Amino acid sequence: MCEIIFSRIFLGFPVLLLWMAGGLAHAACPLELNPPRLVVRYGDSVSVNCSTSSTDHEGMGWEATFGGTGLETDVMVVTWTVKNLTDWTIQPKCHITSKDGEQCLVTFPVILYKTPDRVSISVLNHSGPMVKGTQYHLQCDIQNIAPLQNLVVKWYKGNEPLDIVTYSNVSKRPEDLSATLMISPNRNDDGAQYRCRAELDLGPEGPQPHPTVTSEPLSMTVHYPPTFSRPEAENHLDIRVGEVITLNCTATGRPPPEYRWQSSDFQEALFTPPSEVPGTYTCTAYNQIGEISKTFTVNPKPKGDRTTFWVIIGLGLGLAIVVVIVYVVVKHRAGPNSII
Repeated sequence: MCEIIFSRIFLGFPVLLLWMAGGLAHAACPLELNPPRLVVRYGDSVSVNCSTSSTDHEGMGWEATFGGTGLETDVMVVTWTVKNLTDWTIQPKCHITSKDGEQCLVTFPVILYKTPDRVSISVLNHSGPMVKGTQYHLQCDIQNIAPLQNLVVKWYKGNEPLDIVTYSNVSKRPEDLSATLMISPNRNDDGAQYRCRAELDLGPEGPQPHPTVTSEPLSMTVHYPPTFSRPEAENHLDIRVGEVITLNCTATGRPPPEYRWQSSDFQEALFTPPSEVPGTYTCTAYNQIGEISKTFTVNPKPKGDRTTFWVIIGLGLGLAIVVVIVYVVVKHRAGPNSII
C-alpha cells in the first residue's frame, strides 16, 4: 500500500489535498520508488531508492524507524538502507518538499517474512495403531512463522496431495499455528506416510520457489479384520479312502489372525483331517478387530468313478488306432501278395 499525502498551510490551517493508493507516485508528486515494493527475509539487508524528476524542491528524504535520512537538499535520489531489518511493523516513507511549501509522502510497501522454526505432524488425542473405518484428526504444528496471510498449508499422503489451507490473518509478527486434517483410514493405509508442508506464497516479488518447511513423515499402522487369502471355490472337496488333503484357511489381517476349527483345538492355518472322516469343517480366523469363517465340505470319492471309466476307454481306443496304423504300414511295404 502506498499513500501520497499533500499538505499545505492555508489561512493558518493544514489542508489535506490528496490521498491515493498505488505503487508509484502521482504525477503531482514527482517521486518514484525502485523497487516499487519489496519482500525481505527477517534479518536481511534492504536498500530502496527514492528519486524525483523535480528540480524545484527544497529537499527530500526518508522517514523510518530504522534507516531514516532526514531532509536532504540539492539531491535527486535518496536511499533507504537497513543492514539488518527486524522491525515487523516498519512503514518507511519517502517525502519531498517543494519550494512553495507543499509536501508529499509515499509509503514504501515492505513485507518481512520468516520461515517456521519447526513443522511437525501428529495424531490428535490418539496414540498407537489406528482402526479401519474410524475417524482421526491429524494435526500440523507450525512454530514461529510470519506473515500468516501468506501461509499455505499443504497435506500429503505419500506424494498424493490431500488438502490445501490458506489464512486471512493480517498479523505481521511471527505466530504459532495448528492445522488439522480428518482421515478415515482403510487397510490400504497401513504403512502409508502422511506429511504437512508450510509454504509462504509471497507473490511475484517473493523468492521463487516459495520458501517451504515440511514435517517428518508420520507412518500409519492400521488394524483391520481378517480376510481369506484363497477363494471360496475351495470349499467343496472330494477325498478317496487313504488320500490326504489339506484344508487351507489362511487369512490376512492386522494384527495377524488366530484360527479355530469347529470341534477341535487346532490353532494352525493348515489343517489335515483324517482321510477316513469326510464331513463338514468350519474354520474361523479372528483378531482384535473382527472375525471371518469358512466352511469346507469334504465328500467321499468312489473308488471307480466315471472319470476313470472314460480314461480306460480312451486308452483302449488309442491302442487300437496304433495297431491299425502299424498293420497298414507293414502290409503296404510287404506287397499285395504277402501274407501277414
